[in-house]
Amino acid sequence: MELTLQHLSKQYGIKKAVDNISNVLKLGVYGLLGANGAGKTTLMRMICGVLKPTSGSIRLNGKTMQELGEQYYSHLGYMPQDFCFYPDFLAREFMHYMAVVKGLNAREAKRKTDKLLDMANLHNVADKKIKSILRQSQTGS
Repeated sequence: MELTLQHLSKQYGIKKAVDNISNVLKLGVYGLLGANGAGKTTLMRMICGVLKPTSGSIRLNGKTMQELGEQYYSHLGYMPQDFCFYPDFLAREFMHYMAVVKGLNAREAKRKTDKLLDMANLHNVADKKIKSILRQSQTGS
């Protein structure tokens, strides 16, 4: 998998939120760091198809979002910092739910959920509510 950002820009009036970003991201997990107002959220919203770039292009394996349609989104995973749409879900429930939303059948979703919990060493919080996990991570306890 290869995600190509080519001369990507987003402008609001005279303010450039993202200015001429070009990068090639290969299969993996990436973090995006920067100061408040640096354009991180705007960039992620463009990659996720929520915002249209003012200029430039985003391609997955050489094809645009429009060319790939729903297939494009099956290759992405994005967790914003202030995410908490389902605070009362248990972590395991939420992971299973998202796997099903992504198109896995129930058995495969359970298998993948368990595998990811193992890989991330998160079995100790798998059966806790998301809001309590978030609270713990914010307070450091």
